[in-house]
Amino acid sequence: MFKRLRIRSLKHKLIFIFFAITAIVLIVQVTVFQGWIGTIIRDQTKTYFEETIRQIGKRVEMQYEQFHENMESARQNQVIKNYLRDLKNNAIHYHIAKYKISNQVLRASKLDVIDNIFLFPVDHDPMNLFYSIPILEADDETKKLMESFDVKHANEVNWQVQLEPFQVSVMMYIYEGKDLLGLLRIDLSESFYKQINEVALGESGQVYLIRDGMITYAHDMSWINKQESELAAVSGTKVEYPFEYRNWKMIGIVPDKELIHQVSQVNRIFLFMEILIMIAILAFLLSTVRLILKPLKKLLKGMEHIQQGKLDVIIGHKGDDEFSVIIRQFNDMVERVDHLIKTIYHQQIHYRKTEMMNLQSKLDPHFLYNTLDMIYWSAIVKDEEEIGEAILALSSILRYSISYKNEFVTIAEDLGQLNNYLKIQKMRFENKLEYSMDIAEDILEVKIPRLLIQPLLENAIKYAFENMKIGGNITVKAYAVRQDLYFEVIDNGIGMSEEKMNRLLNNAGNKGNGGIGIRLIQQRIAYIFGEGYGLSIDSKQGKGTKVMIHLNKNTNFLHEEDAVL
Repeated sequence: MFKRLRIRSLKHKLIFIFFAITAIVLIVQVTVFQGWIGTIIRDQTKTYFEETIRQIGKRVEMQYEQFHENMESARQNQVIKNYLRDLKNNAIHYHIAKYKISNQVLRASKLDVIDNIFLFPVDHDPMNLFYSIPILEADDETKKLMESFDVKHANEVNWQVQLEPFQVSVMMYIYEGKDLLGLLRIDLSESFYKQINEVALGESGQVYLIRDGMITYAHDMSWINKQESELAAVSGTKVEYPFEYRNWKMIGIVPDKELIHQVSQVNRIFLFMEILIMIAILAFLLSTVRLILKPLKKLLKGMEHIQQGKLDVIIGHKGDDEFSVIIRQFNDMVERVDHLIKTIYHQQIHYRKTEMMNLQSKLDPHFLYNTLDMIYWSAIVKDEEEIGEAILALSSILRYSISYKNEFVTIAEDLGQLNNYLKIQKMRFENKLEYSMDIAEDILEVKIPRLLIQPLLENAIKYAFENMKIGGNITVKAYAVRQDLYFEVIDNGIGMSEEKMNRLLNNAGNKGNGGIGIRLIQQRIAYIFGEGYGLSIDSKQGKGTKVMIHLNKNTNFLHEEDAVL
């Protein structure tokens, strides 16, 4: 076919195919699809209207049933009946009965859809229980209902619709046995019909609420109180939803001309969109060969070089279009990958060198431990046991602080080193310092961050006893309360002011007041345990200081294997 027409260019072949397909699509659209689409739209529109009426009908029916249940609850309320009976027999004051009945009725009513609630006791003035405008006496319709009371029809609900002004009233008898006690009347507000007013059946569709063959409510209020049979004169698609509630139903009517208008409008929009899409496809075809294929081939060629391990490839491309940006990003990416590979190579070499240096540096701590060990045994040989204990404690502290690789240790391990630290400090200060530890045995194997508590002891020894000559005392407590873990460092030193406590807790400390240690502890706790955990201070000048650390007992730590020296 292309040979007969002598079409050799790929660009011209694509254009020819495009126009051929366009012509076929337009012919099919005009001859077949318009009628088919029109039928589908009419069916779907009717289905949509039916579903709309069904859903809104269900909601309105539930609203009516709930309202009826509330009224029925009030009518069957024995407390209300008792007060009405006493009032009828003049056994209770009118205002007392009104107050008690009002509490019962209002408690059982949903007031957001109600304008007025009135109760008409037998042989007494009306009770205005909830109202915008009170009534002083029963109207003729109410009197007629009360006079026509019959036990056979006592459970019926009387609906009345007033047009000017629009008002829907619901009335129910309150009786006991064959004795009428009163008539309950509730006037519904417009919000009760809000769901019906919000229903949209196209631009001119109408919704009608029918009760016993009478139109009770409609968008067009001129239809209210008319017979349902009069709707037969309205042409259009009719959708009906019958209620299970007391012979009520909802009818929606959409004029046929609106459905026809929607079909023709959709067909016009569909045809217009087809033309726009065809034009867009043609423009795309014309630009694809020139704007896409050429730079795409360049990118593919560059990728082939990378697959071969040649990372020095640079793709050249002129222009400021999107492909120019992609090519520039490609060149930058290749350059960064090349740089990254070289950087990783050099880092690996540096890492190996650092490992060797680190291995060599291990000789110094071992030399220090061995030297202290030699001094310790020399002191023991010379019967200097106190000096020997100090050297042994110092050696243990150094080994724990310098050579222990694991970040997290058991409480027993950490408090053991605290004991060594306090032992040395007691030897240093003699009578100026005493210490004690109160540690719960059930937490000794719980793990905590290493060296978390020792800075608090250092602060206490350095600052709490600076003006004391004797009698300094430090107590370390550790205990658990359910999932929470607490450590307390308590001293009987000089204490501190509230301003200084706030400065320490707000990270405003400096090297001169111990704030650095407090800040570092707070940061470690926040990093490891998260919000809600941390450090608090309770102190008064001249009365000592208590520092408390609050941790999570059940935190799972990811840690390395313990180092063995």
